[in-house]
Amino acid sequence: MKKMLAGFIMDGRSGGIDRYLLNFLETVHSRVQVDLLTNEIDPDLEQELKKYHTKLYAIANLKHPLSQYRQVRKILREGGYDAVYLNISTAIDCIAAIASKHERIPVRILHSHSSGNDCESALKRNVFDLIHKTCRCFLYRYATRYYGCSVRAGEWMFPEKVVRSERFEVIFNAVDREKYCYDEKVRREVREELGLEGCFVVGHAGNFCYQKNHFFLIDVFEEVRKKIPNAVLLLAGDGVRFDAVKEKVREKELGSSVRMLGRRSDVGRLYQAMDVFVLPSNFEGLPIAGIEAQSSGLPCFMSSRITEESKITEKCRFLSLEAGAPAWAEEIICAAGERKAARFLENADDYDLENQKKQLLSLVEDK
Repeated sequence: MKKMLAGFIMDGRSGGIDRYLLNFLETVHSRVQVDLLTNEIDPDLEQELKKYHTKLYAIANLKHPLSQYRQVRKILREGGYDAVYLNISTAIDCIAAIASKHERIPVRILHSHSSGNDCESALKRNVFDLIHKTCRCFLYRYATRYYGCSVRAGEWMFPEKVVRSERFEVIFNAVDREKYCYDEKVRREVREELGLEGCFVVGHAGNFCYQKNHFFLIDVFEEVRKKIPNAVLLLAGDGVRFDAVKEKVREKELGSSVRMLGRRSDVGRLYQAMDVFVLPSNFEGLPIAGIEAQSSGLPCFMSSRITEESKITEKCRFLSLEAGAPAWAEEIICAAGERKAARFLENADDYDLENQKKQLLSLVEDK
């Protein structure tokens, strides 16, 4: 059986790349031995990976590039790998790709999962953007194949000549659409559990970070509540901005109307309780939460900075952040109405799990 070294994963629960890699592993493990790179071993994840006979290797982070380079070369040399599959969000993560080429691994795959740098500090973001642009100029030279979760994610990571070539392919972030189908019974149950009967529920799911733009979301909800006093905002997730967002909610005296639910394993049920879904991201590769929410039939309002490849139902709208919170609130209020099952556009099949499974199996075959 051929061997592939893939990375980078965190704890299996932290975000889209983790979920994608676990789905990839589930799909291909019978055809190829896959081991994973991480920066810190999570015991629960390590235990879960045993069923796939997958090893989890901890390597130095990018603060120690020389150490990471040496460690990756050692792992590749001793492991006898046939391919390396690096799932990354920024070209700054170039060390493992360089190490892979220097070890003469024949198949070196890069997969872009983002379209921006997620840093809390604006100054740090500007510095990281500059480093990313510099690394982007040469990163592609260390790979043999290229993927992205969207064309925009590809353009963020690779030169145009690569994205327009046959060497680049989009693997959309697929979801089990049937799992998220609208269910009136579940809607009643969840709204009763959370005390939401008779409320207009605005929802969001995502890590609390610069990328997801929660501060703007709170401003939007404040405007919604001025027109709909019984409006409630559901926020699922956690992250570095959780406390800061909580403080902003307190300052605006919205505490009784904003439910900060933390990280949830039942986000699919929460979608059923919502009336609209709002995703005002500063950037995205391609948001899985947006695909899930649309699959549940929710009217979705996304930032125009999100690729329109994310639109799989007619109920999805893209709004400019520059339009301001009042304009967003007006659009959201106009969407209030009866919940119904999703009516999918033709491109929704791109996000079908069976379609993705074929792509993932093709990814590990010889080319």
